[in-house]
Order: sequence, then structure tokens, then C-alpha cells
Amino acid sequence: MINRLLMCAFVSSLYSAGAFAENYDVDEHPIPFEVNRNWGAKDKDGVVVVPPIYKNVLLFRGGISAARLDKKIGYVDSEGRVAIPFDYDSGLNPVYGLVGVCAEGKCGYLDTKGNVVIPLIYKEISYFGDKVPIAVVKGERGWGVIDTAGREVVALTHKDKPKIAAYEGDGFIVGFKAKREGMIYDLKGNELVRLNYDQIAFNVWAGKWLNDGLFTVAIDGKWGFIDKSGKVIIPLRYDKRAYFFRGYAELVRDGKVYRVDKRGTEELIGDWVRPTP
Repeated sequence: MINRLLMCAFVSSLYSAGAFAENYDVDEHPIPFEVNRNWGAKDKDGVVVVPPIYKNVLLFRGGISAARLDKKIGYVDSEGRVAIPFDYDSGLNPVYGLVGVCAEGKCGYLDTKGNVVIPLIYKEISYFGDKVPIAVVKGERGWGVIDTAGREVVALTHKDKPKIAAYEGDGFIVGFKAKREGMIYDLKGNELVRLNYDQIAFNVWAGKWLNDGLFTVAIDGKWGFIDKSGKVIIPLRYDKRAYFFRGYAELVRDGKVYRVDKRGTEELIGDWVRPTP
């Protein structure tokens, strides 16, 4: 059942670069410790406050941590008391005061006292954040995005998992309902650009889809560029994805590398050489 969660609650994936500190930082205390492959926690003086009986690293946020006992997930507080009963098959640590849980194939979110905030009606869930309090979830009709009140930001009708990229002052949600039937949304779920393409490329180095005012898109393995209105700026004729920076991009076509400006003017740089593994 743990694979029903998009992120594991018990390992380093709890940490998210660039996330809001008040929501993502793990509490300074208690400090987890391990004995014979079981985990507990100690206070700042080294006194054991949670006995080492759990099967996962205890990482406290807001005073509670997910804990696994006898193949069930519950939550314990910083003094070792059970905060949420061990009734769940999988669970996420607290973010924005919510914990994601799954039981018998249904997933939703509780508050830190165990009260249901967002009903267990989803097939898969994820953490809220980073940067914005929204999460990707899967319902009966497909994937979508919800906020911390359970409202649909992006309808749960997408074939593929929507991808969220939030960065300083901006961000986008990208989702495909079917092949060549996609959409770029803003972080509030407003439709911005229709994607009648196979792919849209995310620049992992810059942390963006929108690079120098353009999106990189592809059909049948050929890459080109569109602007924020969806207008094709550079035709889809290049063999490798690339990104514009300060008005230029280095693009590969027919075994040659070109320096291309936003008008599509090409300057031959040389032959393309396949990178050495």
C-alpha cells in the first residue's frame, strides 16, 4: 500500500528544497535514534521520550510524526503518546497541518488530531507544497490538483499526473487529459495555454517550463517553441530539446548544432557530437 503515496513518509524525501520553512522543516526535537532496526526518539537532553519500537525513522513536524507498527501507520506525539491511531496502511508526515493517509485503497487527509479534513476518496495522494499549498491526487476519473480545503484546483480528469512547478513570483501546472490534449494552468487552476503537443519540456537547471518567455514543446520527436499565448515562435523541427537564454538557444537539426535567435535565424556552430556516457 505504501506505493499508493507519491512520496515516502519515512525517508529523506520528506525534505523539499525551496519549500516554506514553517511547513516543511522537521522539528529540532525529539531526535530520532535506532536500536536493532527499530526507531525511537530522544529529547534535547538525550532522554528517551519515544521508545524504539517503530519500523521507520521518526521525523516530527508540528509535534507529531508518522510511525509504523505491526504493518500499520499511525502518528505519535513528541512525548510518545499516540496522536492518531494505527488504523492506516500508509501515511505522510504533517504539512500545512495535514497528514495524508490511505486505508483499504482510499486516501485523504486528516488534521494532526486525526479528524478528517479531506475525505478518503482518492486512489493516490501526495504532499502539499512546495511553494504553494496544492497537491496532486488521483480520483475515479483521473488525476488532478486540490488545495488544502479539498477544492479542485485542476479537475481530476487527467490521464497523466499533472506536474507542478512553482518558483519565485510565478509557476505553472501542466496536465494532459489525453494524447495531444494538454493544458498549462496557473497555480490557481486558470487555463493559460492549450497544448496540442506530445510533450512540454521542463528545464531542471532553471526549475522552469517557461524559459526566456518561451515554452519548449514537441510533436513526433521534433522540438520547437511557443510563447505564453500558445503561438508557435520557432517551428518544431529540431532533434533535441533546448531552452532559450538571453535571446538565444543552441539547437540540433540534421546532425548540426545551430545558435538560433527568437526570429528563427540560425548560425551554424558545428557538427553535433553524441555525449559520451
